[in-house]
Amino acid sequence: MLGWWFVVTAPAVGDGEGELLAKWETGIGGLDWIAALAAAGRAEQLRFDGYPLRYTVRAGDVLPLLADGSVFGPGPGDDHRPRELHPGRMAACPPDALLTVDAWDQS
Repeated sequence: MLGWWFVVTAPAVGDGEGELLAKWETGIGGLDWIAALAAAGRAEQLRFDGYPLRYTVRAGDVLPLLADGSVFGPGPGDDHRPRELHPGRMAACPPDALLTVDAWDQS
């Protein structure tokens, strides 16, 4: 399958792993939203090799996109791909929290 698998996590508390906020799959164009945030200076890309692409972004910039569904992909069939969202965890994130967005290349 061509596309991307995204994982969004909140910062870890102590030495633990970050808290999962959302994960989903998209088609080929699914990377456009995070690339646009990076181009606008609202996200920073930390890894470029696809295993994964890694970004940091403020919760206030990404969580509204999750809430309105605009990150889930523009392609045909994207609305039928697996998604896991944790609205309670997302609501608990302050807008200035720095989240990690990993985008795994599925080609």
